[in-house]
Amino acid sequence: MQVQPKTVWIARLGVIAMTLLLGVTYVIVQQEPVIAQNSVARFAGPTSSQPIALDATGSIMVVVNPDTNSFSLFEVGADRNRKIIEQSTSEEPNGIAVSPDGNRIYVANTVAGTVSIFAVQRQRTLWLKRVGDILVGTEPYGLALTPNGRKLYVSNARSNSVSVIDTATNRVIKTVTDVGFEPRGIAITNDNDENDDDETVYVTQFLALPNGAKLDGEDDSKSGRVTVLRTSDDTVVTAVELRPMRDTGFKAPGDAIARIAPPAPITEEDLKFTTGAYPNQLNNIAVKGDFAYVPSTGASPNGPVRFDVNTQALLSIVDRKTNRDTGATVNLHLAVKNQRNTTRLFLTQPWAMAFKNRTNEGYVLSAASNVIAKVTIDPTSGVPTVASDLTDPTRVLQIPAGRNPRGIVINAADTRAYVMNYISRDVTVVDLTKDTVLATLRSTALPEFGTFEDVIHVGKELYNTSVGEFDPRQPFEPAIRGRMSNNGWGSCASCHPNGLSDNVVWIFGAGPRRTISQHQDFDPTDVSQMRALNWSGIFDEQEDFEANIRGASGGRGIIVGADNTTPDPTVAAFTPANGDRRQLRVRGVGGWDAIKVFIQFGIRAPLSPVKKDEPDVLDGEESFKTAKCQSCHGGPNWTVSRIKFTPAPAANLIANGQVVGELTQVGTFDASVKTEVRQNAAAPLGAQGYVPPSLMSLHAFPQTFYHNGAVNSLEEVMANVAHRAAGTKGVDTLTDAEQRRKLIRFLLSIDGNSQPIAP
Repeated sequence: MQVQPKTVWIARLGVIAMTLLLGVTYVIVQQEPVIAQNSVARFAGPTSSQPIALDATGSIMVVVNPDTNSFSLFEVGADRNRKIIEQSTSEEPNGIAVSPDGNRIYVANTVAGTVSIFAVQRQRTLWLKRVGDILVGTEPYGLALTPNGRKLYVSNARSNSVSVIDTATNRVIKTVTDVGFEPRGIAITNDNDENDDDETVYVTQFLALPNGAKLDGEDDSKSGRVTVLRTSDDTVVTAVELRPMRDTGFKAPGDAIARIAPPAPITEEDLKFTTGAYPNQLNNIAVKGDFAYVPSTGASPNGPVRFDVNTQALLSIVDRKTNRDTGATVNLHLAVKNQRNTTRLFLTQPWAMAFKNRTNEGYVLSAASNVIAKVTIDPTSGVPTVASDLTDPTRVLQIPAGRNPRGIVINAADTRAYVMNYISRDVTVVDLTKDTVLATLRSTALPEFGTFEDVIHVGKELYNTSVGEFDPRQPFEPAIRGRMSNNGWGSCASCHPNGLSDNVVWIFGAGPRRTISQHQDFDPTDVSQMRALNWSGIFDEQEDFEANIRGASGGRGIIVGADNTTPDPTVAAFTPANGDRRQLRVRGVGGWDAIKVFIQFGIRAPLSPVKKDEPDVLDGEESFKTAKCQSCHGGPNWTVSRIKFTPAPAANLIANGQVVGELTQVGTFDASVKTEVRQNAAAPLGAQGYVPPSLMSLHAFPQTFYHNGAVNSLEEVMANVAHRAAGTKGVDTLTDAEQRRKLIRFLLSIDGNSQPIAP
C-alpha cells in the first residue's frame, strides 16, 4: 500500500483512522460521505477483460498496478475522481473486474497463478477485505464477468486454458482446455433476452498462427484466432480465423521474396508494390451489436524493411451471427496517412478498445503513441470509420492519454472513459461529451528519482514508446521528442511485446529472422554476460539496435553527435559497435543505458505450465544430456553463446559483419528456400551457421522454429538428424520416437526457475 503524508490524507479524505488487520483488511473512516451502496444486478452491455474496471453504476473504479503488486480503488461517481485506497495483492496483477453491485473485486495475479477476491462493504465506513485466492492456470492474464455477474472467465496465457469461476461459491467449476494458444482478451455478451445465462464468450489468442502452406515471412503467412464459447455449458463453439489484410494501403519500393530489390535512392514513384499484413498481438476484444472487434499490431514481414510497411494498426471485425471474419479489416494508419494535416502521429500498437453503450462509437488505445482514437461504427456492415477532430477537421481525433495506455472502460451513461496508463502509472479521465481530458489520477507511485528502479523505468518507457521524450539540450529548452520512430510509427515493443517475441519471421537485412524474446539476452546469474545478438551474431551490444530505430522504425535515434541532436553518422547497420557513444538522456540517464538495464532486469521469462518433476520431464532431461544438447544450449541462459570480448572486437573475430566464433552449423540453412533472402533481395547470411538460441521459456513460442520459421513443431525440429546429433559429432542418440517425445516434454518445462545444465 502506498501511504501518503498524514497532512495529505487529512486534507483530501478527512481520514481519522486507518487500520491494517491480519495483512488483508483495510478500514477507512471518513468525514465525507462514503460511496453509496449499489444494488444494480447486471452490467448494461457486454463486458471485456481490462486492467481497469467499473461497477455497474460507474461509482467505483479499480485499476491494477502490475509493477507494485497492488490495485487502486477510486471513487469516480459525480466526478469525485479521488483515490480511496491502494491494496496489495499477489505478484503481477494484470486483470481486474468488479461485480455489478460493486461488492466484489476480482484480480488476476499473473505470476502467482491466482485470482484474488476482495469484499467491499460500504456503510458509514468502507471495508476492503481479501476473502480468498483461487488457484487457476499458469499466468492468468485477463478476466471478465458475465453481464449478470454470475460467472468469471479467466484467460490462462501459458497453460492455454480458460478457468470458469462460479461467483456464488468462488470455485473453479470448469477449465476449458481447447481454447488455442496463449488466450488473452475476453469479451462476453448476452444474445438471448429470455435466458440470462445464455451468453457468448470471445477469447483472443495473442499470437498469430500459420494458416496453410505459406512460408513464414510472407505477408499472408499467418492468421489471428478468436475462440468462441457458450456459457450455458462452457464448451467451445468454434474458432474464428482473422484473415490477413491483402492490401494495407501502403506501398513498398520492392519485394524481397520476389527478388525485386528497391532502388537507391527511393522516390515516391518507386512505391508501387502492394503490401499485406496479418493480425498479431491480439490483446483485447470488444463487442458492439452484431459484431466483435479485435485491435492488433499487423505484421507485414516481407522486405524491404521500411517504417511504413513493416507493421500496421489493424482492426479486424467478426460477424457474430456467422462467427466469421467479415473481410472488412480496417488499417487505422490509413486515416492518419490520408489526413490533410501533414503533422502526423500514427496509431501504433493498438492494444485495447471499448464502446459506448447507447451510440455506435468506440475508442481505441494506441499503446506506443500514447493517444486514444475514436471510431464510429456502421451498425449494418460493422465497418468502423476513424473520426476526425471537430476542432481541426484536417486531423484525426487523437485524445492524449498517459504513457503506454493499456486499458479503457466507459461508464453506463456514456459520459466518461477511464484509461489505464501502464508506464506513467496513472488513469486518464476523458469527458466523452467533448472528447477531452478531464483529469489525470495517480494510481501508484513512480520510482523515486535517481534510484535503480527509476533507471529500469526509464528504459521501460523508451522500450514501449514510438515517440520518446528526452531531456532538453540546455536548461529551459523544450524536451526533445519524436526520435524513436518516423511519425510515431514503431517501438521496440511493436516486435517485442512485454520484451518478449511477436513470433514473426521478418525479412531483415541479414535474411529471414524470427523475433527472439529479449529475456534471453543476458545471463541471469551474471548480467555482464550477454549472448551474441541476432541469429547471425551481427550485433555485440544492445546499442547496435540503434540501426533498427533508424531503419525499421525510420527514427532519428538516440546516439547523437557533439551537438546533442544530429544522429551520429558512424552508426551503421549490421556493424558491431565501436564502444561508447554520446546518447540522448531521460531524467539524466542515457537512453541506451536505460534500455539495456530494462532488458537486463525488467523483462520476465514466461512461466512454464509443465511440472519439472514429471517422470517424462526427468527422462527427457537425461536424453538431453546424453545427446549433449548442452554443448549448444547449456549454461544459465540455456545457450552457450557469449560475447567474450569488450567491444570493439579484434578483426580476426569478425567476418561478413558476424561474430563468427558464436556461430554453429546444424543443418538448418537451405539457400533454396523461397524466403531465404535479404530485405534487399540479395543472398542471406547463413552459410556460416547461426547463434544457438536460448531454450528458456521455449514453451511460450511453440508455433514456428529456427531462424526462418521453417518448421511448425518441436517434433519437426527433432526430425532433423543433423541438428539432434550435433552435440555428439554426428552420432544419433535420439533414434527412438518415444525418447524424443520425452525430450520435447523436458524442453517445454524450461523456464527461469529451471536448474541449468552446464555446457
